[in-house]
Amino acid sequence: MNRHLPGLMAACSGLAFLAIGVAAMPEPAYAQFGGIAGLIIGHMGGGGYYSGGCRHCGRSRHSDDSSSDNSDSGSHRDRSDSRTASLEPPSSKVENAYLHLVAQLNPDEIGGTSAGDEGTSKAISPLGKANSKEGERDWTQKVQQILGKFHSKQQQEGHGVTTAGDVTEHAIEQSLDAAIKSAKLDTFETFLGENWSGERIRVMILDRVWADVDTLFGGNSRGYAPMQEVDKMIQHAAQQTYKRIFEVSELLAANRSSALFTQRLFQTHGGLVNDQLREATDDMIMRASNDAIGKFEAGLRQDANGFALRYRAQRIVFDCLSENVEKISSSETGIATTGEIKQKIETTGKTSCVGWLDHQFGGDTRSLVAQKPMPQRVVWSESGPKDDPSMYGRATDGD
Repeated sequence: MNRHLPGLMAACSGLAFLAIGVAAMPEPAYAQFGGIAGLIIGHMGGGGYYSGGCRHCGRSRHSDDSSSDNSDSGSHRDRSDSRTASLEPPSSKVENAYLHLVAQLNPDEIGGTSAGDEGTSKAISPLGKANSKEGERDWTQKVQQILGKFHSKQQQEGHGVTTAGDVTEHAIEQSLDAAIKSAKLDTFETFLGENWSGERIRVMILDRVWADVDTLFGGNSRGYAPMQEVDKMIQHAAQQTYKRIFEVSELLAANRSSALFTQRLFQTHGGLVNDQLREATDDMIMRASNDAIGKFEAGLRQDANGFALRYRAQRIVFDCLSENVEKISSSETGIATTGEIKQKIETTGKTSCVGWLDHQFGGDTRSLVAQKPMPQRVVWSESGPKDDPSMYGRATDGD
């Protein structure tokens, strides 16, 4: 049993949206988020991987209530369109807070026991207070802590060892650089305005290594472990870090795309969009997304980055619906009824948006075309992602 589990369950007891177990490592990132995951995966039970709590579960009846139409829209006509300001995607500060939650709620996934605190649980700051610490970027200190553990183990158990250890600071740094390039983690470093600096990526890898390094001293090793084994451990940690960052990045991007649809709905019709319609559209676009993605279920399940690609597929469908928002929501008299909008969203998802997915993932739904990470600001189009040089920078080791 994971020794972090009791403390984590106590910390999360007040969060109804988190019903997860942290003992198993391969959990998808959505299990570690609250409202954002509720929006993105609320209806996964209907043909997707997961079933989970939805931010608007129990309210979907509004989607079918075409009789409500625009009955109260008149009372909203004079409202300021400044409400669209609340629909902006999460800021970098908010994204950073979500990333802190990942580290807090699953220490075995990203970090394990805090380096330097042998035999103690990782210190978890209060939920909602994601404080930035220098330790999150000081990867050289992590290297020293790993070396300190090797020295300690050799002192305790290696009295009969005559062979000098080859695990050195220089060797670990070289292995780390090679692992980052091999796993293509340096791709994330080039995304401007995101939280994937080279320093943080190195810390994430070394935290994983720290959590597993004790396994090298089992049996009759007597405190000696070769650099070759440490190198394998670093390579594996880099690959797992790539998968997790890719997944979290696509989850955040899908949330942005979901907000974009509602934002464009307000931009098109202003005060005619009442609160009832705003709530119902979340449910509508999620159902349309699940229907469109269903075609690719087999390929998503078999892909090594299946969780990340599912969020990407949702992201593409949301962008497709946003591109067609005027056609979906307009009528001869202004804004369409809720029932009409619901029907048009479903139709658009099954026709146009499926075409967008076909273009991105290929014609073979059992084996998807290989995907690469993209900046969260990228918006998809019928012909693929639309990006520009302003979204990229040179990979560095700094923030």
